[in-house]
Amino acid sequence: MKLMFKYLHVGGVKRYTFEIPQLRREVEKICRGKTLNLFAGQTLLKINETRVDIDPKMPADYHMPAEEFLELAIAKGWRYDTVILDPPYNLRKSREKYNGRFVGCFTKLKDLITTIVVDGGLVLTFGYDTAGMTRKRGFQKREIWVIYHAGDYNDTLCVVDQKTTKNLEV
Repeated sequence: MKLMFKYLHVGGVKRYTFEIPQLRREVEKICRGKTLNLFAGQTLLKINETRVDIDPKMPADYHMPAEEFLELAIAKGWRYDTVILDPPYNLRKSREKYNGRFVGCFTKLKDLITTIVVDGGLVLTFGYDTAGMTRKRGFQKREIWVIYHAGDYNDTLCVVDQKTTKNLEV
């Protein structure tokens, strides 16, 4: 599989990632099947999504920490074709959206996610790096998006990883 790069000039920053129309459209276009949106926020996507957010004011199907939801999903045997990971990945976002609460151990969340994604399924990880789900967990990078907000704002990166049926670690 050839790694694809995408550059999105979105021309601004919004409080919630998917309030940016161009970015929301790109995410809706790539998501397929049953989708888990783990840090759903305020924006409803036009996809078949299960929405999880710790903030009870957000329009979500489940109001609980991401790790707790993932453990529930594993116990119930729920599986997803796509997972969207858009946590508060810096202190400003954490204060702005989640009253200073951080994700916790992101590594543990990624480990749990591997068990609920179907073979061939996708994980979209938003943040400031391109680590994504990693080959060790059985994922292969499919796309990397550079999201340019303009001005003095940091770019956002999105890694689209695809789950394979085998461990790719060499």
